[in-house]
Amino acid sequence: MKTAFVKMTMMLMVLSLHSAYAQLPKLKLEAPGKPTVVYDRMDVKSVSMKGASFEFVYIIENPNTFGVDHIRADYELFLKGKPAARGKDVKFTIPAKSKQEFKLPLEINYLDAFESAGALTKAIASGKKSIPFQMDMTFKIKVKVLNIEIPITTKGDLPLPTAKAAPKMKINKKKLKL
Repeated sequence: MKTAFVKMTMMLMVLSLHSAYAQLPKLKLEAPGKPTVVYDRMDVKSVSMKGASFEFVYIIENPNTFGVDHIRADYELFLKGKPAARGKDVKFTIPAKSKQEFKLPLEINYLDAFESAGALTKAIASGKKSIPFQMDMTFKIKVKVLNIEIPITTKGDLPLPTAKAAPKMKINKKKLKL
């Protein structure tokens, strides 16, 4: 009786393993896909004589069936080749199978780039409309067991404030007495 029970148990195990093995090709086990990051644009929020407010906008696409949490971004902004702003470990998430914007807001102080109000005024008075920038950004993404770093360098021009002409003064000749 014990022998028949053992044989029956072994046969059931073999049959269940065989049916489980037959299902393996139907399972779709894939390695996680690499998210993509592309620089899209820079939105100017405000420009004044002291500085400006901008948003650097990146498009991030996650091809995976699971969301990615704790994405980190490190960045450094250079104005006229000199460091002007820096950030580390800016955190955000992206949902599964999504394509969305990542906006990095920055406040820029023009004096950091021009080193003095006189140099800024001289640049504006000479007709300069913008200042060259370079934004170095690294997105650090952890997907399951993969650690992915996506570096992006963007170059362009940030607008400067415009010089406003002095208002024309009207002189009333009748009231002017010498």
